[in-house]
Amino acid sequence: MERAAGGEGARPNDTALQQRVRELEAQVQGQAREIRAFEKIELLQDHNRELEAENRTLQEKVAELHTFLNLSKTLSATLNMEELFRLALHLIGRSLHVDAYSLMLLDEAGERLVVKAAFGLPEDGGPDLALRLGEGISGLVAQTGQAMLVPDASAESRFLEQECFPQQHGSFICVPLRIKGREVIGVLNAQKPEPHGFSLGDMDLFQAVANQVAAALENAQLYQRTKELSARDDLTGLFNRRHFFDNLEKEIQRARRYRRVFSLLMLDLDDFKGYNDTHGHLRGDEALKEVARLLLANSRRADVVGRFGGEEFVVLLPEINKQGAAVVAEKMRTAVEQYAFFGRESQPGGRLTVTLGLVTYPVDSEEGLELVDLADRALYAGKQQGGNRVSASPAPGGAPLRST
Repeated sequence: MERAAGGEGARPNDTALQQRVRELEAQVQGQAREIRAFEKIELLQDHNRELEAENRTLQEKVAELHTFLNLSKTLSATLNMEELFRLALHLIGRSLHVDAYSLMLLDEAGERLVVKAAFGLPEDGGPDLALRLGEGISGLVAQTGQAMLVPDASAESRFLEQECFPQQHGSFICVPLRIKGREVIGVLNAQKPEPHGFSLGDMDLFQAVANQVAAALENAQLYQRTKELSARDDLTGLFNRRHFFDNLEKEIQRARRYRRVFSLLMLDLDDFKGYNDTHGHLRGDEALKEVARLLLANSRRADVVGRFGGEEFVVLLPEINKQGAAVVAEKMRTAVEQYAFFGRESQPGGRLTVTLGLVTYPVDSEEGLELVDLADRALYAGKQQGGNRVSASPAPGGAPLRST
């Protein structure tokens, strides 16, 4: 009886223990559910953060594409070459987020790449820097027309110091500038300081930028050629009177701003009416074209040589004072005097000659029209003294007109 009583007495305890176990199991399951819920929340939060990051990246890409599109539109509408170079650099910097980049164009002979615009170059870099076709990465891209991505410039033997960037390491991209889809007219370069800083996607984007720049350059070049043709004299190919006055005004503004000098020559063929009457106007036209060629041959690239009208010509000589201009004028006078023009023996002295009037800014005048008038008066004074000479206008209050 006692065992039975003892056994029956243990059952309530067993029941309580089982109940406690069930409660603990329920707590564990509840905590497990909470943990799983928290894990799901963390996963959702992580996923949400990833989505937010992707969204920011997409927004940045969209903003970049808008910038690219707007700059491309502005680029296409720009016909001024200097402004075009500036916008092209801005487009490169915004598209690739690089700190060093340059635009290089082939020279007229197609033999050298010349830096036209750059950002982040060393102090000795700039427009005077040039590479031969096939030289360095830039020259090679211009020669082959194939873009190049250099992961580490320090390990690339073809990479030259003349590539125009401050460090000879890091990563480098060079893409060709093509017009009409074929002809290479130059290259775009970009560099990052760290190796492997560019991806193939960057190169594709850079090539898209290059295509936009090349199309804009082609439009600007066509515009410049058309504008230049309208500024040329039909017979001689020299600049016409209107273009000369435009350049004279620009030169005055430049000289005034930087306190520089320039000189102006006005020249006229001596007794050219007699030459025309003797040999005819066709021969006279040929003589005018030959005089134009002689003037160009004895002038610098910076000089502006124009036909003023009839048998009168003008030459604008930037950065040349009166003494230097007298030397140039004498070279031109001698070149014409010694040239074997058709029928020159019919002219006085058996030669076709010119007389030149010379004035200098600012010593003779600071006004364009007055400079032209003084040059014309100096020319007339030289004619009065027999022609075939250089006649210089004096400074106000100076000595009388001097002829050589």
